[in-house]
Amino acid sequence: MSALVKAHLDHRRSWCHFDYCYPVISRRSRGVSLGVNLNPDKVCNFHCVYCEVDQAAPIRRRDVDLDQLEQEMASLLDLVASGELFETFPFSSALPEHRRLNDIAFSGEGEPTTSKAFTACVERLAALKRARGLDEVKLVLITNATRLQDPEVVKGIDLLMANGGEIWAKLDAGLEAPYRTFNRSAVPFDRILENLAFAAARWPLYIQTLFQEWEGQGPSEEELAAYVERIEALRASGKLLGLQVYTVARPTPESASRPLGAAALNALGESLRQRLPGLPIDLFHGPAA
Repeated sequence: MSALVKAHLDHRRSWCHFDYCYPVISRRSRGVSLGVNLNPDKVCNFHCVYCEVDQAAPIRRRDVDLDQLEQEMASLLDLVASGELFETFPFSSALPEHRRLNDIAFSGEGEPTTSKAFTACVERLAALKRARGLDEVKLVLITNATRLQDPEVVKGIDLLMANGGEIWAKLDAGLEAPYRTFNRSAVPFDRILENLAFAAARWPLYIQTLFQEWEGQGPSEEELAAYVERIEALRASGKLLGLQVYTVARPTPESASRPLGAAALNALGESLRQRLPGLPIDLFHGPAA
């Protein structure tokens, strides 16, 4: 197993005694991502079949203390700046080119935009980033796209985008049936599509999609064609920057959810590139790749 695989497979949302902030080596960031968990209570409006959140682990707290959160992020920024972070495992196993701070990411144990603290937290961390001269460090919102038209969320995202922001929005299916099977949400599929269209017209964004083997089968041709149609509509409506296509990389709560093999994911990626010419598409393989 390579050094990068060792590092990027460890995505535990915990660090020492911290309650909200944690470091990871991110495959998609290709460097260090400092995570922000605004959902320490693990409440989420998606219940994905591949979710890696350990629901059996005890909940440490249910509130968001913004002063503590900011202090935790400041401490992590110090560890990265001094290099001390890379003296501890798994960060000591990271390749030299990945020992750089890429982003501060809102990506916790639930959907970050459901937190009442979301906008205030963006404001705090944007100010912290400015105070440290970290203009090149992105603020990334990783979202399931369920609340992208909520006025308070829009306010927070506008602030995020004004401070080097990026949106990575989830779309795991092109049809309602697989959406309900894989994401298991009470939020209507049509609302997800409407929210994504709204976001693509207002802000630059990436679409994140997890393709998996479900009950022994990969995505059908019907599902793939519908997905391409959804992506084409988003590209036509606004500022779609590209796709982040990946598969299961860590243990799942549902045994029917398995990673696509490297060959299958490569073939799927090539098919998407042919059907969506000119759109940047990055592939991220599972643990065996």
